[in-house]
Amino acid sequence: MDVALTSAVVSVVGALVAVGALVVSVVDGRAGRRNTEFLGHRDLWWQRWSWVADRATSDDEGKRAAAALMSAALVTRTWTTDDDTWMSRALAGSEAPRPHTHEQPEGER
Repeated sequence: MDVALTSAVVSVVGALVAVGALVVSVVDGRAGRRNTEFLGHRDLWWQRWSWVADRATSDDEGKRAAAALMSAALVTRTWTTDDDTWMSRALAGSEAPRPHTHEQPEGER
């Protein structure tokens, strides 16, 4: 093989490897950005619903009302996920202990 031909082949292969590395870097960067956005959304989701759950299970009627309002607001947003809907239903189905509730003793039913 001629030296000029060998140099041309090496140059073309090097250029193809460089283009391939660029494509891989761009794809990996986009995947990393999507993952970061997902983790940021998940963290905000946890903060919102932790706040709601804390107040929804409170003995204070005002805190429970605030939790109900926030829960309703969270599930009406355009960015609502299936997790938001599930959490809202789970909280709606749970009852916070009421201090004024009187439980009958076991034998008086």
